[in-house]
Amino acid sequence: MNELISSFFNMEPVYKLWQLDGPAYLFTFLVILVLAKLLYDLFTPFKLNRQLTEVDNKAVAVSFSGYMFGIGIVMLGVISTEPGIGAAIASRQELYNDLFNTVVWSLIGIILLNIARIVNDHLLLGKFNNVKELVQDRNVGTGAVEWGSYVGSALIIRAALFGEDVTFWVGLASTLLYFVLGQLGFILFGWIYQRISRFDLYAEIERDNVSAGVAFGASLTAIAILLSGFIVKYDSIPGFIVWFIMSLFFLIVSRYLVDKLILPGSLLDEEISRDQNWGAALVEGCVAIAIALFLVPAFLS
Repeated sequence: MNELISSFFNMEPVYKLWQLDGPAYLFTFLVILVLAKLLYDLFTPFKLNRQLTEVDNKAVAVSFSGYMFGIGIVMLGVISTEPGIGAAIASRQELYNDLFNTVVWSLIGIILLNIARIVNDHLLLGKFNNVKELVQDRNVGTGAVEWGSYVGSALIIRAALFGEDVTFWVGLASTLLYFVLGQLGFILFGWIYQRISRFDLYAEIERDNVSAGVAFGASLTAIAILLSGFIVKYDSIPGFIVWFIMSLFFLIVSRYLVDKLILPGSLLDEEISRDQNWGAALVEGCVAIAIALFLVPAFLS
């Protein structure tokens, strides 16, 4: 009993907090956030500040919030990979090396995140003009899909950054490989999601149906959780393909469960397309995410 009570008043964690170089990493993180915003402006044909403050464009705000959330996810992957972070730094030189590696890999992740937006704009949502939907129509549904795309892509990038590689180039090649596989998975998942839905997903999003965008964006996050879980655990392209097929089955079943068990009495597709019920769409997406979070440790531990 005395040992248990003593553990509650252990002062060692307090001392360790003052030994960490957290402020240096926090400053680096804030600098990277600023750089990420600058790159976002560079890759988009509109001015972010004007859309967020002067125009009060909520569609752009939803999309950009997913981007910034994704940056945080990527940074988490970088920090988790760096061996010096989370422990006392042996020397100033070691700290500088860790900070340099953090900046380099974070910038790589940010560039890939912007490339993911371009790829998904042209292939995942290629049936209409995303910029027009965001800027002119202020289509929150499109913003929700881009939110899911950013967060999902960031989860893939974070997973690819895990592990210690022999050289920088080996790590970069591995990251690019799984990033490409993840983007292909998103595109194929979008095609299948359209096939299993009783409505035209892209037509509903284009006509400013927020519920369709919310459901699809959350489902993209769910499939990304499943795929990134495999990438963290294994380095196997055949295994990745098999797990992707299994993940599709799990998410299709989860959508059926929402339709029949959690929201009985009305078809989920009618709630989304006819009633534009974004609450039902949010339930569908959150159930898919919850199932994905459970399946990763259940099958991949």
